[in-house]
Amino acid sequence: MTQTTPSDAKIKKRLTNKAMHYLGRYASTTARLRQVLQKFAGRKLESVPPKVIAQAIEAVIADCQKFGYVDDNAFIQMRIRAGRKAGQSERQILNKLQQAGIDRDSASDSLKAHRAESSDAEHLAGLIHIRKKRLGPYTKHADDAQTLYQKQMAKLARAGFSLDIIKSILSLNSIEEAEDLEAEFQHKQPF
Repeated sequence: MTQTTPSDAKIKKRLTNKAMHYLGRYASTTARLRQVLQKFAGRKLESVPPKVIAQAIEAVIADCQKFGYVDDNAFIQMRIRAGRKAGQSERQILNKLQQAGIDRDSASDSLKAHRAESSDAEHLAGLIHIRKKRLGPYTKHADDAQTLYQKQMAKLARAGFSLDIIKSILSLNSIEEAEDLEAEFQHKQPF
């Protein structure tokens, strides 16, 4: 029994169905959608020549972009807002965007624009981070304050925050002071 190669229209239809199913469940980047479609084609359309598959995938992606189902810029903005609200530093957000298939330049440009729009966003993210991770004034005080301070500085540095932000956050004396500062920055945010 020989396998027949499906027509170009049928290939595109199957890839479009897979794209719609995937995009109906997940927000995606162009690069991630391309990976999903290539993986699908490798499993389900193995008898089709790779050149035909590549052309069909690009056509499906172009249709998805044309109709607004895939919009890398909207994806970037969504991830930046979500990252900020989750207490992630710019470096963490940049890494996550790159993992999602966004090129470094586009991600950096969007982060710069976001920073220009909201200069306190990184500071606010740091305040959210220390609240969630129970650092700074949210920590139960230990016997050795200097060791605790050094450990917390290291945690915040690994999370991608700058030394200036780390020092200002860890210099807060009380939970009330941290909450007031967070509320003040929240009020200034455009998102």
